[in-house]
Amino acid sequence: MVATMIRIPDDEYKLYKELAAEKGESLAEFFRKAARKRAGIRKKKYSIWDLGTKIIAKGGPRDGSVNADKYYYEYEDKKRRFR
Repeated sequence: MVATMIRIPDDEYKLYKELAAEKGESLAEFFRKAARKRAGIRKKKYSIWDLGTKIIAKGGPRDGSVNADKYYYEYEDKKRRFR
């Protein structure tokens, strides 16, 4: 998603904020829906399979993303020692 900035008068901002709150959505989503409606674009529906390869695991080192190579090679060294 790309961020953009718009400038609107204060009174309109208050009105849009109230309308968005009535629908239980953020102001950003309010504007996205309005823009899609104006352009005749339907909102893309996402599937759970569109998440890609994001995996959440419990346990393990907290600094694994930073020291992944270190832990990998330590593991490989231990495997070689036990062969």
